[in-house]
Amino acid sequence: MNQRFGCTSAGCTGKEESFDPMEAHRRLADKFNALGSLLTSYMNEAPLDRALRNNHAIQLALATARIIGGTPVSKGEYKDCCLIGESLPNGIVQWNCTGVLVHPQIVLTAAHCHQPPRVTASVVALSCESMNHLKDAEVIPAKISVAHPKYLQTGLHDISVIILKKPATTPPCPLATTNELKSSQQLSLVGFGNSDVYSTRGFGEKRHVQVDIIGIRKDPNDDLDALEIKYGFESDVEILAGGLGFDSCNGDSGGPAYIDLGPQRKVAALTSRAFRGASKPCGDGGIYTRTDVELDFISHVAGSYSISLN
Repeated sequence: MNQRFGCTSAGCTGKEESFDPMEAHRRLADKFNALGSLLTSYMNEAPLDRALRNNHAIQLALATARIIGGTPVSKGEYKDCCLIGESLPNGIVQWNCTGVLVHPQIVLTAAHCHQPPRVTASVVALSCESMNHLKDAEVIPAKISVAHPKYLQTGLHDISVIILKKPATTPPCPLATTNELKSSQQLSLVGFGNSDVYSTRGFGEKRHVQVDIIGIRKDPNDDLDALEIKYGFESDVEILAGGLGFDSCNGDSGGPAYIDLGPQRKVAALTSRAFRGASKPCGDGGIYTRTDVELDFISHVAGSYSISLN
């Protein structure tokens, strides 16, 4: 495998940029125009129409592939949180999303990371803090990436299972149970995404931030309809978290949302997208795909390759 690394797409350079006021203004205008068009169309349609809401979820996930207000991780911290990349014809690996190792041969990430025009994930980089320093990283090719079959139909279940060609030596992080998640009040978000709200600054550097859980269904009788309509999420399979300048951002998509259980850390969810109606691309809070409700899907894909999660 040609070990050349880079990120050639717009918004994915990972290099610090000199500040250009005119360019910053142009980028900001472009972002607001794009999101404004989406939100205007949503306001003109029936807010209670579940099919429309599902379609909106897909569009927002792709438009705001979405760590703001956080800090760089220490060396060796969150080794299971990995870069997700695609091998280009020129031999360069284009890093574009974040994932998490939950089994020596299984990485989870967001389904929207691999929807057209993007291609299937082909490589992951574990045990690293930056895409610019991969000399000591554990880089493993992917055998296959399987997106949840209901994602394109509904916009929900924003999760893909990546089967690695060989087991990783990096220790995986266990998945949280439903009861463990329901008893938690905060999530620790980790990812390689942008650290600036309106630019690509910080992409490729692993950062973390702790955020409050705003909305989660703890009981079938919980009335969360108002939150679902306002923020555009489905409480049966997703969590609302973050805001007030603490959030995930572009490039963090598919990255882990951990819960801390004393000395142990577990994966509770994956970064999906921004709130509906967010006033800026990142920082207002986000929507996260619960991994506990996706366990059957994860186990099914793993079993297809004779892998047991237990």
